[in-house]
Amino acid sequence: MPTPPDGPLDAQGLARSAAVVETEFPIAGFARLLDRLAESTGMAAVRAEFRMQGGFAAAALKVEAEVVLTCRRCLGPVRRKLESVAQLVFAPEETPELPSDHEAIGGDPHKLDLAALVEDELLLSLPLIAQHASAENCDPPGAASEPRPEAPEMRRPFAGLKDLLKH
Repeated sequence: MPTPPDGPLDAQGLARSAAVVETEFPIAGFARLLDRLAESTGMAAVRAEFRMQGGFAAAALKVEAEVVLTCRRCLGPVRRKLESVAQLVFAPEETPELPSDHEAIGGDPHKLDLAALVEDELLLSLPLIAQHASAENCDPPGAASEPRPEAPEMRRPFAGLKDLLKH
């Protein structure tokens, strides 16, 4: 298992040498992601292929992780595989010559926080509504596995009022 980088990466230097960075980050280390998860277990696998693109550092970033979310139907745990593939250019957003299929990442390309970038990609790949694939796997909260008892006969206290009004 590759260890995550200790500090910021030099994206410019990595791009000049056409480096490939493969590492894993513990899900428990992503503070912004944790409040959306049911469990903080697992790892996020990352592959970043750096290159130069029109004078700027660029990277093809692939992030994969399996997370445990809370199902919105039954409030039980549901496992989801998150995947993100992004083409990034480390340049100011207003740079006119950037390729249209690349996302601009501002800031200093010599101080890239790869963990923050991975967390951003995981947050963007979360489903809007987490739920089990089929309703058969879901039991709504408070639902019993045994059949419901018969409802008692409904009393209608004002049912005879109609007859009294006729007289």
